[in-house]
Amino acid sequence: MYPCQVDGSFARRLRQGMSRLPWTPPTSTEVGVVVKSALAAGIAWWVAGLVTGVGTPVLASLTAIVVVQVSVRASIRSALERSAAVVLGVIAALMISTWLELNSLTVALLVAVSLGVAELGLRLPRAAARQVPVSMLVVLAAVSLHNERPGWNRVVDTILGAAIGVAISLVFPASRIVDARQTLDRLADNVAKVLESMGAGLQETWSIEQTEAWRRQARVTRGRLVDQAVEAVGNGREAARWNVRDRRHIEELKRFEEAMPRLERTAIGVSVISRGLDDHARMSGTSHKSMPSMGRLLIALAETIRATVTSLLDPSQGSDISASLEELRARRDVCIRAASRRARLAIDPDDEADVTVAEGEWLNYAAMLVQVDRIVVDLSAPQPA
Repeated sequence: MYPCQVDGSFARRLRQGMSRLPWTPPTSTEVGVVVKSALAAGIAWWVAGLVTGVGTPVLASLTAIVVVQVSVRASIRSALERSAAVVLGVIAALMISTWLELNSLTVALLVAVSLGVAELGLRLPRAAARQVPVSMLVVLAAVSLHNERPGWNRVVDTILGAAIGVAISLVFPASRIVDARQTLDRLADNVAKVLESMGAGLQETWSIEQTEAWRRQARVTRGRLVDQAVEAVGNGREAARWNVRDRRHIEELKRFEEAMPRLERTAIGVSVISRGLDDHARMSGTSHKSMPSMGRLLIALAETIRATVTSLLDPSQGSDISASLEELRARRDVCIRAASRRARLAIDPDDEADVTVAEGEWLNYAAMLVQVDRIVVDLSAPQPA
């Protein structure tokens, strides 16, 4: 196979993979990061040009962008730690570039030394420590590309860029309460959409193509959206103390932090359900007959998840949870009876029954019901006060 054929095949698979990733609306914080990064980069370029006289003060803009990015959901202490790590990495790169020739060996040694000093020696947090080798390599690449001999004016550019990045983050702080609400709402909405898609599909004949899509969507929700929600909610109370707008919402942020593990387990449970359906479809053939009772149960579960998060974001809506849970339990009882019938058929098959199919259906039903029950236990627990 020729290289061009390999490249074309890889590019085609990459495009197909990217097209399958579900797009999710950005939160206001994510939009704000883009705007603040652009503002910090422009101001840093302008100020560094005035102060140092460098024609292309790219390091100032680079440092400002990185600092804004690492500061957006961090506390002030964490933001300063990460900003210091960026400056350290850039300054180290500027000094090293005058002495060493870049090659695979020196790059490996520089990364090992810089990461070791930052994480093991200075004991910076892991996220901050990683900024040192990343910043260093970017700067080394920039200096090497432009064939410039670095001087202390480049160090000044770096410090100015970091200062401007921190200033932009402080002057225009991200609202942790808004970010937390939006990411939690987005997470719940996508988990519910996965369940609704599976629920609608199970009420008709369903295929491996459908289960692949359900599993992929559930995996993205479990991974990317859960991580974003955990990051947004994680240290919200600590960060809110530095934001005048958010201080009055500290108790609400506490509720979100306490509820986040339950929502994460819910997303994991939904992903397990999608994987079970995909595995069962592959074992039983290209398609499977409808499971209307289970489909309606999953749709009821989606409604309960929406009601739970709505109540979390607005406690006055708590009455909706009781109605949703009642409907969910009724749907579960129907599925329990169906699972019992399949179990009896697997144990004592009639003349027309396929024992292997009956056993597979019963095991699939039982595994899904176990996951639903686990999710219900979390959803029906009292809301954080």
